[in-house]
Amino acid sequence: MISFETFYRSEYRAMLAIALALASDSSSAEDLVQEAFISAHRRWDRVSQYDSPRAWVRRAVINRATSLRRRVAAEFRAVARVGPPPPAPPDLSAETAAVWKEVHKLPRRQQQAVALYYVGQLSMIEIADVMGCSNGAVKSHLHRARETLKDMLAPWNEETQ
Repeated sequence: MISFETFYRSEYRAMLAIALALASDSSSAEDLVQEAFISAHRRWDRVSQYDSPRAWVRRAVINRATSLRRRVAAEFRAVARVGPPPPAPPDLSAETAAVWKEVHKLPRRQQQAVALYYVGQLSMIEIADVMGCSNGAVKSHLHRARETLKDMLAPWNEETQ
């Protein structure tokens, strides 16, 4: 009985050549071959006893390539049904970008609370649920964030009043 390692080393290039002919790109082809060899390795006690383990792995590569092609086609059809993606949001103004740069410097939980409140427009209760904390903790995170950012947010607050 041939060892799996010896089999793998001797057959890898041939299987990759087949996969390259069937896949749309080299990384997909490499994935197909690796998945086929992993499957063979899991069943090596049985596969190694076949008249041609090479044929078994080759069939596994072909089957996986067919499945990949079907999956990609189905995904393409699904995306086509949904329609084109929405237009990209406009670029942030320099002032807005500066504020978000400062928000990124806040502690993680404060960043989350700010993003969920101002961008996600969630209520305090919804934010607490998402963050897995109490309503009071959300208020505390937002208060601390606002205190840290108050000088930078002052011009915005004046515009809304």
